[in-house]
Amino acid sequence: MTRTRLHYWNCSKLADFIRGTKKPYALELGGWDDWHKKAKNKQPIRYWIAENLLIKLQNLFYFPCDKFYEIKYYFKNRFISKTHYLKTGLKPGKYHELDERIIYGLFTELEEFVECEIAHMHKFYSKNKYVFKKGRCPKSGIDYLKWSSRLKEKNKPTTEAISAKKILKLYYWWKKRSLRPDPTDASGWSEYCEREDSDTFREVKNNEESRKILQKLRMIENRYDKEDENMLIELIKIRKHLWT
Repeated sequence: MTRTRLHYWNCSKLADFIRGTKKPYALELGGWDDWHKKAKNKQPIRYWIAENLLIKLQNLFYFPCDKFYEIKYYFKNRFISKTHYLKTGLKPGKYHELDERIIYGLFTELEEFVECEIAHMHKFYSKNKYVFKKGRCPKSGIDYLKWSSRLKEKNKPTTEAISAKKILKLYYWWKKRSLRPDPTDASGWSEYCEREDSDTFREVKNNEESRKILQKLRMIENRYDKEDENMLIELIKIRKHLWT
């Protein structure tokens, strides 16, 4: 498999000159089909040279490097980035239920997607200077998504713009999720338990006050569960747009 390159000869200024048509920086999937059709119809031979011949020449030129990188990235994917499984970011050595592993696995990967994959892609095409720490830069990924969320075609948001807005929404939600008040604290249950000593607690645990507090506790937990469920569904719906 040919490695993914950051620069392609058919996306260069030389290719634009040969083709006679400037290639856009970004378009939605349907937009690319229309652009290729128009560029090909305008200058068929020049389009073939820029879009076909240049790619063949580039593949031939980079053939030794491509083979080297295939081996290199196999070992990187296998032993370092380990893209064959989902990272959860959960604390090792502690048991985590499957529902917790699911949400942490999916949203930790979304976080990686924004702060690492999109961020690195944007770094090479942006004029801004971004600072990466341990291979990630949230600002670079967020800036790209903000830019792509403003893309329009015929005064309407493109498919890419709509998906970028959804990705940003999910990303921001996940980053703030840990700031939600603990249900036991928000309901007053923690305070109630601290106020009662063990002997008294056994006597009054079924009184009206404790029943109201526990009812509030369950309501908060149910609201959090529903919120998590809705966000997981939204993430699944846009999974086809999570690529670079």
